[in-house]
Amino acid sequence: MKSTDLAQRKPDTAVDTLYVRYDGEALRTHEMDVKQLAPALLSLAKAFDIMQKGVAPEARVRLNAQATREGSFTIDLLLHFVNEAEGLLTGDDVTAVLNASGLMAIYFGAVRLIKRFALHVKPAKTEDAGQDENGLDLVDITFPDGSRMRELKASVDALRNPELVKAVKGVFAPTLEDGIDLVQFQSGTRDETVRTEEADAISHYDPAARESSEDTVEIVIQALDVSFRENGKWRITDGIKTQFVTIEDEQFKKRVLDGDEAMRANDIYRVDMRVEKSLDENNRLMTRYVSIVRVHEHRSIGEQLTLF
Repeated sequence: MKSTDLAQRKPDTAVDTLYVRYDGEALRTHEMDVKQLAPALLSLAKAFDIMQKGVAPEARVRLNAQATREGSFTIDLLLHFVNEAEGLLTGDDVTAVLNASGLMAIYFGAVRLIKRFALHVKPAKTEDAGQDENGLDLVDITFPDGSRMRELKASVDALRNPELVKAVKGVFAPTLEDGIDLVQFQSGTRDETVRTEEADAISHYDPAARESSEDTVEIVIQALDVSFRENGKWRITDGIKTQFVTIEDEQFKKRVLDGDEAMRANDIYRVDMRVEKSLDENNRLMTRYVSIVRVHEHRSIGEQLTLF
């Protein structure tokens, strides 16, 4: 069924289109493993369902896969926001959130916010900021570094729901697989991209985490991928878990950029690592590598490294 057919349905159906594009080397043939795609789409549907129940429990939402675009793998999703109470969508008391575009705006706001919150940057202050052109409540969020974001209050509230956060993580999960570098969402003028390193940080995000602290420890790691682009991250492993970290050692970066130090895939490093620790809602200790503060020693995989 074409989107034009859907748009001509009875007035209690609101339609918006969300384009979801996964991209990376593994998708150059315009194909994607259904074992990766199916759980991600189910998570996307669940995310919208949770948002809808939070802001418009009288209605129901449905996501339909419509088509595949030429190029990197893309799925067009039609969002049907259907009210089961006759005439509710056209009543005077209906808010802008009771339509597909309003719900879509909440989703995009949640994606922007979770990318920021996943960096473990908690808001220093949140203030009411009136309403947008559709009558949805806005808030101004100020962070400790002085930066600000203006987002829908409903987007902020949505990320307080652990089930919503879990569903959003599921949408981003394919980008944690080798060969898939990003997922892009587009709807009208809205456009948000989540890259692998951002998805990795989001995978560790817990809205209920508390008592956070940081330590610096000396450990040995293996660098699976390295990046020196602005805000680029290394994908490293300690032999047990794999994740992305930033590199803060400016002297080491300069040696590499000047050609004084050669780097190869799977090289071994002894480093000072900044580690974040926090307690989840069940009082379980969670640890996350944040950044490499200093590189003490660097050897290729075939060379002997001083571990202690």
